[in-house]
Amino acid sequence: MIFYACVKYDEHNPGTYKGIEVTTLGSNDVVASFESYDPLEDYRNFVSWSEGVGEDNVGICDSFKHFAKDYQTVSDDASTMMISMVYGDHGECGTQY
Repeated sequence: MIFYACVKYDEHNPGTYKGIEVTTLGSNDVVASFESYDPLEDYRNFVSWSEGVGEDNVGICDSFKHFAKDYQTVSDDASTMMISMVYGDHGECGTQY
């Protein structure tokens, strides 16, 4: 089974963060969600979950990087950590929007 994950928020406004939602590819059925008071903690929990189901089985949408970059206005350190957790050494690739 292939999963697809997106960060739910209004573009360019990290204050509207509504968590991370995971669906099965081709379906709107939510199989996992991560929504706490702390987006950084949600990223950690998502990464742990994706490792458990097999990272190759989880696709992520562009909102992961967009939200992390927008979150710099709240916390530069947390933003950097979010990007590195999901993208590793490739976190700075394609950041020119």
